[in-house]
Amino acid sequence: MSLLPFKYLRLRRVLALALLVALSSMLFSTTAFTLVGYYRGFNIYLGEGEDIVAVYDRGSRTPFTGIVPAYLTEAVSRLDGVVAVSPEVIIPCAVRGQPAFLRGIVPDNFLKLNPLTILDGRMFGEQDLNSAIVGVRLAKKLNIKLGDKVLVTGVLVNAWLELKVEGIFYSNSPADDEIVAPLHVGQWLRGLDYNQVTLIRAKVDRRLVSKTSIYEAIAREALEQTQPSGGGRKPSQPTIVPWTRISFHAEDIGVEEAQRFMEGYMERYGVTRESIITLSTIIFLLSSTTIAFSTRTLIVQHERELEVLRSIGSSKKLLKKDMIIKLLPITLASSIAGIAATIVFLNTIIGQGYLQILSHTLTFQPDPTVIALTIILSIALVTASVLKQKL
Repeated sequence: MSLLPFKYLRLRRVLALALLVALSSMLFSTTAFTLVGYYRGFNIYLGEGEDIVAVYDRGSRTPFTGIVPAYLTEAVSRLDGVVAVSPEVIIPCAVRGQPAFLRGIVPDNFLKLNPLTILDGRMFGEQDLNSAIVGVRLAKKLNIKLGDKVLVTGVLVNAWLELKVEGIFYSNSPADDEIVAPLHVGQWLRGLDYNQVTLIRAKVDRRLVSKTSIYEAIAREALEQTQPSGGGRKPSQPTIVPWTRISFHAEDIGVEEAQRFMEGYMERYGVTRESIITLSTIIFLLSSTTIAFSTRTLIVQHERELEVLRSIGSSKKLLKKDMIIKLLPITLASSIAGIAATIVFLNTIIGQGYLQILSHTLTFQPDPTVIALTIILSIALVTASVLKQKL
């Protein structure tokens, strides 16, 4: 016996259940999309893909507090298969009294890893003393314009500088929320001398060079006597003060793909993509009581219709099966509606700059896993709620 021809579920009574499914889906997907976005945004901060490698301080507790010898830039750049090397100082700071990040760079090196589009003004030169360019999102947030002078205050040390804004840039990367300045500016605000940087990034051809060979080159440098680099020869890119060799221990230096390097810090504190999805699922299941209650209410509202169907020979099993089949497309549509509402909501608030991680705007991309899991959980929850009810 089939009950499909019997339209005993009234649409207006089903709307309450559909609304709760949509709200639960929105709650889950908002939580999951946001947390996964934070996770992804942090991981791709230094570059996405296996061709960007980071040389970093193993002992640092955060990606922004490490110290590595700047002259290792030259040692890495001499290796076959290394396309470009960028020594950088990345520091938290205050710009016009607001939290931000400053990145000290060697322009020619950095641009080979992170192309920038100057929207207004010009790129500063390495020899510029107190110049900077500002990412378009940070400029908008702090109302910074070309030619402005901004006070930048260090957070990790007691240091400050007044920098002239030479340009506004766009990069389609986390750098759009940063102020970018010559390397020595970052070193000053971080409290480093001119022979130290936060980390070194390299763009490599993995067919010719591996992270192991890069580490081996660094280990060889650690065995050298502390002396001026090549008798005081200048580095491969101009700097105000030529780098010199400084002593260090090879075991203190790490070499890792940039994305994996950032993931390591997240995992150190127990934050993984799997744990984020699990947390979001728990939040979704906590809302299951409202869906179960709504399902129970729906059955009570149709008690008369169900009694009629029972009187003509329909079994409880058949009624539950038929109800699930009839509620399936409504549940699916409601879940998709909740996901769509979440995407619109997050795109709106992110566009206004309300969601940030470490002063960087969240990068939002709908995650297929989250979408699929939202739909599966919604269907499973409604199905379980129907099966649990006594008809």
